[in-house]
Amino acid sequence: MPPSYVRFMIETTIRVEGMRAYPQGELFLLTRGPDGFDALVYNTTGCGPCPDEEFTAIDVEALAAEHGCDLVWKNPRRFWMMDVLTIDLVGEPATFNGVPFNLVAKMHMPAGFDPGQDQSALAYRRTQIHRNSVYEFVAGKPVHLLRSPDEVTWVMQTFTDHIAHDLTEATLPSLGERLALPEGWRFRTVALPQDLVITTTGLANIVPDDLANMYQGLIDGVGNLDPWE
Repeated sequence: MPPSYVRFMIETTIRVEGMRAYPQGELFLLTRGPDGFDALVYNTTGCGPCPDEEFTAIDVEALAAEHGCDLVWKNPRRFWMMDVLTIDLVGEPATFNGVPFNLVAKMHMPAGFDPGQDQSALAYRRTQIHRNSVYEFVAGKPVHLLRSPDEVTWVMQTFTDHIAHDLTEATLPSLGERLALPEGWRFRTVALPQDLVITTTGLANIVPDDLANMYQGLIDGVGNLDPWE
């Protein structure tokens, strides 16, 4: 079933259903500061599926010059893994090279961020992003999890085939066999016994794996249950 898009609160929040394995694209408009980059994060979510060829064709150098920022970093095209997403917008939407985007977050890029690399360069390193969002994962469906040595569960929010070109939703349960997990880290897939809801108000803790898939941590009570346990 294709996603449906519902806007409310005078265009400040979007709720999108049917999101599992649905393609999205993301651009970070970066401004260099004394201790790294600050980013405006634009995402195609709420504007329809991210068109692969048009997104790939976006010229980040031309875009940076046009919008007066230091750099534009293109996050490789990804696929959401929740079933329903609600997220607050933090500014006006924009269209880049004919592709519409919503402004979904602002963040300070983590130490060691290199705009010449993808997120796998920061594999298994926790960072934070400012956003208000609700992720809903439906009971009975699989969720793909990391467990860090400090016994925090990390729930996959997106996967990408940017590095592992054959990675699909169907192959995710065996992803643990392909990851170079650091000592003490574990991966597993479980079927949810009940709906999992992850509610973020302010800061989300996120971590990528070494194939650039992204997970959100169940930290500070953001989840209504821990599916690892």
